[in-house]
Parts: sequence; structure tokens; C-alpha cells
Amino acid sequence: MNNLSRYYPVLPLIILLGIVFVISFSEYWAIGSTQSPEILNNYNFGSEAMIYHGGEIYRSAASYSEYHLLLALISLSTIAAVVAIIEKCKSHQVFKSYLFAGALLVLWLLV
Repeated sequence: MNNLSRYYPVLPLIILLGIVFVISFSEYWAIGSTQSPEILNNYNFGSEAMIYHGGEIYRSAASYSEYHLLLALISLSTIAAVVAIIEKCKSHQVFKSYLFAGALLVLWLLV
């Protein structure tokens, strides 16, 4: 990391992915690891209203925590890939094409 100015164009992407990582990992930790009864009762997993408004991830606590763990791993690996691409690319044009492809991949995975 000799030249930090190379990271300025992707800094918003890295910050956004970092926020996604923190939020999704905290949800995984709260639901999947600690399994506190107070927290689990607040989510009403399996109810028709939660499944209707939140989707199939609210069918059970296990599916909800697995989804958020997967989202945390995807965001963390995307941050690592962006940093690796920046370190590998010497050309600004190649960097832009990789960055555009990575941003499309992130958007596709998050949708």
C-alpha cells in the first residue's frame, strides 16, 4: 500500500461493504450464535406476517442467521477482492473495468 491515493475511487464501495459486513455479522451473532430468547421472541420467526413482509429468510432463526452469515462472508470477500485488484493493476483503465465488473457483481449479489 505505497500509494493510498489509488484507493480513493473505491473508498465509498469499501465503506459500504464494511457497513454491510458489520450489520450482517451482528445479526448473525445475535441470532445464530447467542440465541438469546429475548431477541428471538422479538423477530417472530415463522409467522405469516414476517414471512410475507420479510421473505423466506424469516421462516426460521436458522435460515435468517445463515443468510446473514453468507452476506457477511460475501461482503468481506468482495472487500478483499477489490483491494487485491487495486494492488495488482498498474493501469488505470484496467482498474476501471475491474471495478465496474466488481460493482455489478456486488449489486447482483445484494439484490
